[in-house]
Amino acid sequence: MKPWVKPLCALVTGVATLAITYGFTQLPEVKAAYPAGDFTLALSTFQRATSMDQLTALFGNPPDAVKLAAMTAGNSLDLYAYIPVYTIFLIWTALMLSQDASGKGRALQWFAIIAILIGCAGDVLETSSQLAISTDWNHAAAALPRVASGCWIKFFGIAVHALGCAALCLTGERKRWILGVLGVLPLIATAAEYLHLTPIGAALTPAFALFWVAVLVVAAADLFRVTRQPRAANAVA
Repeated sequence: MKPWVKPLCALVTGVATLAITYGFTQLPEVKAAYPAGDFTLALSTFQRATSMDQLTALFGNPPDAVKLAAMTAGNSLDLYAYIPVYTIFLIWTALMLSQDASGKGRALQWFAIIAILIGCAGDVLETSSQLAISTDWNHAAAALPRVASGCWIKFFGIAVHALGCAALCLTGERKRWILGVLGVLPLIATAAEYLHLTPIGAALTPAFALFWVAVLVVAAADLFRVTRQPRAANAVA
């Protein structure tokens, strides 16, 4: 595989991930239900809900049909676009960071890839269960237990992927100290929120955002470096 392929694929799928992230807030159903821009917090609260009382506090009793429509639209975009794209992005991230690796590096690469696939499975479980609730409120209680379970499988899977990538950055031949340190933060933030030490998204969201944006910066820098090398070699020749 050409050396520019991995950083290019990581960069393209990473930018697509950011574009879809922005797209959630632009859905007409979301704008109608959450004009103040608080959809992200509402969705995050929905993802962590474990009781019908929490759902009632979020959607009302009877539930607000406009808010349920917003959740259906958002989770549909999540299930059919966001989850596949960010999963591919993070797989390419592991492949990029393990470029030319062998032995321990290969093991860490697969550790990160398996972790993100587990996280993806958790996200599919969470999101499909949320869709079951927002489209069939009468049977919400039956689907609810799968939501929070899938949510935490997702977050811990993605966080462990970041940890594997951090290990690649800190132990590989080419050290990437900043990205390595940032890759440790998602697991710490996820554990802190799971243990109710931090409010919803307060530490978790910035930790993942910092790491993912840093990955894009590294991918762009690597792509620039590997595409410059042939030119430099020709200039010397």
